[in-house]
Amino acid sequence: MDLKMSEQLASAFLSYYSNFTNKDTSLISIERIFGGASRETYKIKIQDSSNNEEKLVLRLSQDSSLIETDQRTEYLAYSAFQGSKVPVPVLIDMSEDSDLLGAPFMLMKELKGEAASPFTPNVYAPFEEDLGNQFWSILGEVAKKEINHEIFEIFSKELKNPIWKNELDKWVAVIKEDSISIEPILEAGIRYLYKNPPKETSYISLVHGDYRSGNFLYSKNKITGILDWEMAHLGDPLEDLGWALSPIWSWQDRDRPAYLIPRDEALEVWENSSNCKVDQKDLEWWELFAAIKGMAIWISAGNEFKSGKNIDPINLFSAWIPGDIHLEVILNTLESKI
Repeated sequence: MDLKMSEQLASAFLSYYSNFTNKDTSLISIERIFGGASRETYKIKIQDSSNNEEKLVLRLSQDSSLIETDQRTEYLAYSAFQGSKVPVPVLIDMSEDSDLLGAPFMLMKELKGEAASPFTPNVYAPFEEDLGNQFWSILGEVAKKEINHEIFEIFSKELKNPIWKNELDKWVAVIKEDSISIEPILEAGIRYLYKNPPKETSYISLVHGDYRSGNFLYSKNKITGILDWEMAHLGDPLEDLGWALSPIWSWQDRDRPAYLIPRDEALEVWENSSNCKVDQKDLEWWELFAAIKGMAIWISAGNEFKSGKNIDPINLFSAWIPGDIHLEVILNTLESKI
């Protein structure tokens, strides 16, 4: 964002927030956080007339994004976990009125902690064990959380049975829309998933949709927040587990998913936290699904960059290295079935 746009946003935000809180407010700083796939994210520091400072995070919808998502989905997902064992930011406001800040937005309090790149080995050292136990335990809490009736009803409008097919159809449609030509390995993986479906889950949960390293905040040995819920939906909790286990998030040390704790330990922690028993055959299906879903996202990213709709370098990177890794995962999985 250039200086002129930054000044315009700062002015618009100050006007909006002063009216929203009915307080005289001054802006100390506004800083964009780069790397988001579907939102423009800003750290904002403000001060009221009594010199009290407040740190906020603003999430603006983008006209063009790597993943097409609904702002309200993210807001509702955060709402579902307020005050729970799943650490999420405190929500302040959400608006779909583009006249206020130039785009629909969500505002929340800033959490302490930092996010690490999911592609950097040993980034969590020396706290891998502590963070790993929390990471997989929190995912278990997501799986078993009872969602209030109002939020469940809103999310259930998109729910279709069988759940596995609903999700697979969605991502295959993205691939067909954005691909110039489909890789034969990718086509084979898709055919395998349709022909060898998992058991229909008897337990429907709120699925994060992008639960992985890089989407949580931590401070030393403590996870302080789970972020980026814009892909949340109702589904099979094994979907989140398969995505989080993907070797894309630990491609230089695949024995430690997310560069945290060993796979067998991660599964044990998740089972104990979620009160769900992992069916290995079904989990294999969801792990292959994760590779197909990943390919859909990377293909979409490349299409956005090539068309000029979104020239954020993250889209170019996403279309390159992650795609190769997920094709490798698909090929290795299919070869193991021969």
